[in-house]
Amino acid sequence: LLHVSILVRLNLKSKVVLLTMADLKQDITEENYDKVLESLNALDLSSTDIDFIVNLVPHLVESFYTCLDMQEESAYRIAMKCLNMLKRGCSVGESFQNAIIARADFIERVRVILNDAEGTVPMDVRVNCLQLLANLCVQNLANQKKVILFLHPFLFKYISSNGGHANAAAMILYNGFIYKAVDADLKAILTCILDNVEMNRAAQTDLPEFVCIFLEYLISESNEIVQEIDNLDFNKKMLLFRYLIEYIRQEDRRVRPIHPDVFTYLLEQFKKKSDMILKTDNVQLDAQDTEEAFTLLALIADSTCIEPYGSFLRHDGGLFLNLGCLLRQMQLLGKSESQNMFTPVQKIEEILRIKQGDSELDIEGQISYSLRSAVVKSLANLAYKSKKNQKLAREMDIIAAILECTNLDARNPLIKEWSILAIHNLCDDNVENQQFILGLKKLGDAENSLLTEYKSGTIRISDGKIAKN
Repeated sequence: LLHVSILVRLNLKSKVVLLTMADLKQDITEENYDKVLESLNALDLSSTDIDFIVNLVPHLVESFYTCLDMQEESAYRIAMKCLNMLKRGCSVGESFQNAIIARADFIERVRVILNDAEGTVPMDVRVNCLQLLANLCVQNLANQKKVILFLHPFLFKYISSNGGHANAAAMILYNGFIYKAVDADLKAILTCILDNVEMNRAAQTDLPEFVCIFLEYLISESNEIVQEIDNLDFNKKMLLFRYLIEYIRQEDRRVRPIHPDVFTYLLEQFKKKSDMILKTDNVQLDAQDTEEAFTLLALIADSTCIEPYGSFLRHDGGLFLNLGCLLRQMQLLGKSESQNMFTPVQKIEEILRIKQGDSELDIEGQISYSLRSAVVKSLANLAYKSKKNQKLAREMDIIAAILECTNLDARNPLIKEWSILAIHNLCDDNVENQQFILGLKKLGDAENSLLTEYKSGTIRISDGKIAKN
């Protein structure tokens, strides 16, 4: 009897509300806007009667259409109220979501609103319409398919343009992608996400929430982008690599490290591209391949001191050998007769000019800036507690190459300090390497531009400061 009584009360409530909703249309026609808002505010979307809530959908949708077309301030408030109620109602589940999207021409009406070329629809209406579409897609595969297939050109455009629609558009694509609602064009998705990254980097603003969530998913929880990175436009690829460098540097991202397959791909790409440098005796390297190799080098160098990447990299003897050979090749190219981006800048006079901004050398603007430091940093970290890499360094003459880096070089800040750490890690608990260094014979004084210039009188040192005479 109690159960029957509850059902009767619910049915009566539904009938009363539906009668009220029927009056709603009349009140809107008669412009009784205060009464309309009062009726809408009285509705309880938290009711446990799903049928009751779902039955509200046609009235809310039609009221939204009608009030939006009236283009009056009071009517506009009612349109926004209906739109927000539809958004909140989606939390009820698929029945409410499906009731909305099943409305005749609903998606087409929303598409027209979103594609408002004349600018007659207020921005917040368009944003909220897109948010409604996003809510319709939450854990609803059928709706994801309908929305994405019908609106994907707009979704891509909104993400790329980084306007007010970007976050909701990214949410729709993200849900569709992770639930595999449609066959995704991952290259197009990745490109439009990177467009958004580029615009926010230029503006020095944070990424929209779901753009960030989507990109982090592709980086850390999926290996699907491995097949598409090489297909990206070169500038987009470099942008992705630079984003990854920033990603691994942020402590809060370390709980979601780069996917092992993605990281392995990046490592193999570095080896492949750096081989092109190793196999040349000409400093005129291919610009794009060189930039890619050096950008990946910066990523690898930072990864060597961050877990879980560091442990993985220390077990890759091929990487250690590659870096050691790369260091030697850079040194060889730097010793060529013609000045080039690998030629060390060690004269104190030139360093002073650079510091004061009087030098013609644009060292920090060159792609080679800090590269040798990055290689030595990597070798130092990879040698830590690694007997295999310590042995490789001795047998492949990498120790000698590192010892050569203990001089000042304006092109490579901190290279002396990284070299000292590298020698420490190579000799730590390794008698053979200690004996190797002890066995080195002095052939003469190493070139030291500071002492040379001091002895020649071209500079003086006073109170710990260096000055030109």
